[in-house]
Amino acid sequence: MSMKYNEGYFDLCINASKDGNASDLREILLKSYKLGYRSVAINQIIDESTFETKKKRKKCDDDSRTFLNPIDVDDLVKEFEGKLNIFNRITFAFSDEEKTRLLNQWNVLKKFHVYSVIPKTSEALQFACSQLNTDIITLNASSTQFKMTKKLYMQALDRDIHFEIQYTDVINQESRQLAIHQAHLFYVYGKSKNVIISSGANKVTDIRNPYDVINLAALLGLNENMSKAAILYQNKNLLLRAERRRFGKVFAIKIEEEVKESDSTDSNAKKSKL
Repeated sequence: MSMKYNEGYFDLCINASKDGNASDLREILLKSYKLGYRSVAINQIIDESTFETKKKRKKCDDDSRTFLNPIDVDDLVKEFEGKLNIFNRITFAFSDEEKTRLLNQWNVLKKFHVYSVIPKTSEALQFACSQLNTDIITLNASSTQFKMTKKLYMQALDRDIHFEIQYTDVINQESRQLAIHQAHLFYVYGKSKNVIISSGANKVTDIRNPYDVINLAALLGLNENMSKAAILYQNKNLLLRAERRRFGKVFAIKIEEEVKESDSTDSNAKKSKL
């Protein structure tokens, strides 16, 4: 995977349909491209209930874990080559630390560019912030029974973990109040550092113009610079962190040098046009 991103905005959470309908994804990607997004992630959500019982799991081998493989988007990658950087992402909703540890032991996670978790209990949130090697922690409507604390937030920042706000939660009337409340906690605790904004889109009508997202972020306590960072630079830092998780520090340093070189080239190209 090349880390020389096309210039443009990021949306690192476009949800794949359960049946993996490529035509639906194509419509979402096409609209995203037309609106100015240039790097997107196709997200697969896995709940811990998907796992077999402990007794049966002892007999589990790699072949029986096909449900954890990234969906096939090769045709879409070819179609949007040079237009969109398409990443794959897995999001694991959990309350049981044991199942999460098991998932981390399997090599399948390295097949995904981005690894995210949705903690379903306060214990799960504490585990994710302090111990789990994940790229993103997503707090959504299932997180209503517990609260993010400054201590946990700072623990996650120390480990370079990012938090995600999905703007579909802000648009949805049922989840809006909770999404706004959680976003304001990120600002109060740490000026929204390591916070990204993604769509969480399930259909093409969910996608919003990046400038609309920037305006929407004002409801979340973010100023214009913070809002732009949440759909630009923070995402790039997140992907670098994800590369360190997948391939180790030495490889990630090489990737980071490529990104800096790419950024420098883009900057020089802009100056030459002035």
